[in-house]
Amino acid sequence: MALQPNGPETTQSERNTAALIHIISIFTPLWVPAIAWFMHRNTSRFIAAHSWQEIVDGILWKALLLLVMLGGLGVTISRLVYHFQTNWETFTWQEIIIRLAISLTLFIVLFTWNLIQALNQARKARAGIWPKRELKKLARANPSQTPLP
Repeated sequence: MALQPNGPETTQSERNTAALIHIISIFTPLWVPAIAWFMHRNTSRFIAAHSWQEIVDGILWKALLLLVMLGGLGVTISRLVYHFQTNWETFTWQEIIIRLAISLTLFIVLFTWNLIQALNQARKARAGIWPKRELKKLARANPSQTPLP
């Protein structure tokens, strides 16, 4: 296979499979990419690269959501302790509604960001564009045939 400007040539089947992995990973962030990587790690470097990219992205999104959830839990516990110490004298339902609205808004923003990112990566996979990390590996492996960025 000759190197294209964005990496080795790929088949239409590889491109479609990689794009499908990105789209399905919106709903199953770690399982489908991990299974696809395991199945294609020795048969298609393109599919394996896109699967691995989706695994890493899934882990990063899970870590970000975990940080947001832990932050929200910390604030909730501190407010609960405060209200318990003051015998619930300053408790209002407005505070709970505002916190819920902020949490839902943050979750919707993160989900939308993830959705847009996954669709963009699927579009790139369908076009045969290799992940940047894999292009760097290919450039190190074949210094005479360095793909363009």
